[in-house]
Amino acid sequence: MKFYKKTFILLSILCSTFIFGQINISEEIQPSAIANQKTNALYFIDFWATWCGPCIHVSKYLETLQEQYPNDFYIVSLTKESPDVVSRFMTKYNTKLAVAIDNEGETFKKNKVTSLPYGILYNANGDVLWRGHPADLKGYQIGNFINRNKSRIAVTEMLKVKAYDPVVVFEEIEQEDDFEVVNLDNTADNKVFLVETHKSYFKLKGDLKSILAYALNSHKSQIEIPEDLNQCFDMRFKLDSKSYFNKPKAILKALRLKSAEGEVKGEVLVFDIKTPHFWGVEEINWGPDTPRFLIGTTEIKADNVSLLEIKSKLIDVLDLPIVIYHDDLDVSLLHDWDIHYKYFDLMVSVMRDNFGINVSKKTINHPKYTVSKRGFF
Repeated sequence: MKFYKKTFILLSILCSTFIFGQINISEEIQPSAIANQKTNALYFIDFWATWCGPCIHVSKYLETLQEQYPNDFYIVSLTKESPDVVSRFMTKYNTKLAVAIDNEGETFKKNKVTSLPYGILYNANGDVLWRGHPADLKGYQIGNFINRNKSRIAVTEMLKVKAYDPVVVFEEIEQEDDFEVVNLDNTADNKVFLVETHKSYFKLKGDLKSILAYALNSHKSQIEIPEDLNQCFDMRFKLDSKSYFNKPKAILKALRLKSAEGEVKGEVLVFDIKTPHFWGVEEINWGPDTPRFLIGTTEIKADNVSLLEIKSKLIDVLDLPIVIYHDDLDVSLLHDWDIHYKYFDLMVSVMRDNFGINVSKKTINHPKYTVSKRGFF
């Protein structure tokens, strides 16, 4: 089954993220106004985006670190947005850090960067010394790393700009069928669960247990499936189709499977919603062609997202089933969200005060889904 057609456009050729200590970028917007432009022992990649509020705040902190170590330490803020977007943004929010573009998000992908802000510290050989939220990297740690890493490399050698060349790429075509599914090999890459929204279709990719957990708005522990059935798939639902609005039914029918709903007892997070006062869709406005979710190390922000979608994200980050109690609430309506999730007591107060959701942990019976092959009759 074909999902793509060929077309010729201009793209930056980005090979491996590292080649002998190099970091490939597609365009340098500006060099650092603070750091040594010749050679350095350490290089820090600050992954960011113009729509990411926490990224903007953390850049000021990174400027102070750069000022502490201007001769051995070089910070470059890397985004996969277009140069025009970044340049317009920088006319309002000036930064003294080096800024560069990661065309096609190649360096993001290589380092599996899925939440912002995020940072990785390298030595001159390209070895990863530290990774995490940039605000957690302290000045004394940088000093210790400098003392242990004496090799140096030139900025122009570490940050290599790749020229634009014509290459063959694949262009998305509009999906016609309500539901399309392709079997994938059970490799580690294919088992990585992905959720993507495209122009004409919604995509779920990964192992069947993860796909069904998402489709049923559940935790993976709530899905019981034999190992031989837990294969990897690429599934695509035409937007606003019957299959899109009833994903579990479409999946089970296409794979000739059935699901029996039962109960299992265990710890869950309970959302008790009696008098909701959800935000509208004007509180956060990141604009078109931007991710709807920003998942940091302590909070989730979301732009135009339903309660069910927020539930799925919280299930992922908390690794815990969630049960919602409500009276005649339309859970498909879109809202903006700003939720703290790292510290439970703070999450409880934020959810109650901002959205009217009472959160508690309980050990109760909650849904369980047993998947098996459908009979012949």
